[in-house]
Amino acid sequence: MEFKVTTDMINNSLVSKGDISRIEKAMNKAKNGQDITIAFLGGSITQGCNATKFEDCYASRTYKWFKDKFKNINVKYVNAGVGATGSIIGAHRVEKQVLSQNPDIVFIDFAVNDKDSIYDKVAYESIIRRILSVENPPAIIEVFMSNFDGSNVQPQQIEIGKKYNLPMISFRNSIYTEIITNRLKWQDVASDEVHPNDYGHFIISKLLTAFMEDIYKNLKEVKVNKIELGQPLFGDKYTCGIIMNNNNLDVKKISGFSVDNEGFQVFKDGWKFISETGGEANLSVNVEGKNIFLLYKKTIKETAAKLAVKVDDKEEIIIDTFFKDGWGDYSATEVLVEDLLNGRHKIEIKVLDDNKSIEAYIMGFLVS
Repeated sequence: MEFKVTTDMINNSLVSKGDISRIEKAMNKAKNGQDITIAFLGGSITQGCNATKFEDCYASRTYKWFKDKFKNINVKYVNAGVGATGSIIGAHRVEKQVLSQNPDIVFIDFAVNDKDSIYDKVAYESIIRRILSVENPPAIIEVFMSNFDGSNVQPQQIEIGKKYNLPMISFRNSIYTEIITNRLKWQDVASDEVHPNDYGHFIISKLLTAFMEDIYKNLKEVKVNKIELGQPLFGDKYTCGIIMNNNNLDVKKISGFSVDNEGFQVFKDGWKFISETGGEANLSVNVEGKNIFLLYKKTIKETAAKLAVKVDDKEEIIIDTFFKDGWGDYSATEVLVEDLLNGRHKIEIKVLDDNKSIEAYIMGFLVS
C-alpha cells in the first residue's frame, strides 16, 4: 500500500492551532544556528511499538522532519515513551526524563492510555502545568491517538488544552472520519486494537509535520506570549511528583527483598523478591508526601505474588500482581496516600506466602 495522507485528513486532525509562539521561537532558534531539542512523552505508541523499525515510528519520523529542515544544527531527539504508562506515571517522570533535557518542543500522547477518571485528569493537567512552569517553557503539542473503535479520552484532554491554549492534533479525528466514510479500514493503519502499523505511524507523523510545515512557511520573529496558569481546571497536585526508590528512600526494614538494579522498563533501583519455594518478604519504608502511589510490576506469569500493603495505622490492602488473561507485563500503580497533610508515612509491604514459586517487583513510589 502506498503511504499517503490527504488534505482532508490533515484538516480533520487539527483540533486547535492554539498558541504557536513557542513553536515559532524554537524554529527561529534553529534557523539562527542554535541547537534545539525535540521531546516526546507518552506510552507504547510514542515508544515506537509495532513499527517495523524504530526509525519508522511517528516520533522518529517527526524528529527527522526537524533534522531535515534544519540541517546546519544538531537536533536532539528525546523519546520518553514507556509502554502501558499514562499520565499518572508520566507526571512523576516528566522532570527526569523530559525537562532535564531542556526541550524546546514537547509532544504529549496519553489519549489511549489514560482513563476517564479524576486521577488521570489531574495527572495530565499536572504534566501540562509542570512543563509550563519552568523558567523558559517549551512549546507543547497535544497528540490524540485512537483505539480501533474511535475511543480515547481526548475530550478531557481537549478541555485542558483549551485552558492553556495549546496546539492539539488528533489522529483519532483524522482516521475515524476516513473509516466511517469507507475510505480506510482500521486494519490498514494498525496492527492490533490500538497500535499503529508503519502506515499509521506515517500518518500521525505527517499530521504533525504538516502542522509544523505550515508554521515554518509563515515563520516570523515573534514575541512569546506570557503564560498565565491561573487556577487548575481539574487539579495540579502531582506537579511536584517524583519517583522514589532505593536511591532516595528511608528504608527501615528489608527482609527477603533484594535491590533490583536491572528493573523493568525505565524504572530501575527498586526491589524484587524471587523464590522457588514461596516464603515471605518484607519491606518497610518511610515516605514523606501528601500523595503516594505504589509503582509495581503487573505480570502475566503464574508466579505473580500477592502483596499486603499497610500505610500508617490504616487497614491492610491486598494487591494481586497477576495480570490474568493479560497481553503482557506492565507498570501498574496503586493509591496509598491521597490528599493528606504533608508528613512522613510508614509503608509496609509484605509478600504473601502461597507455598509456590513466586516473584514480586516493586519499582518504587510516586510521591507528590
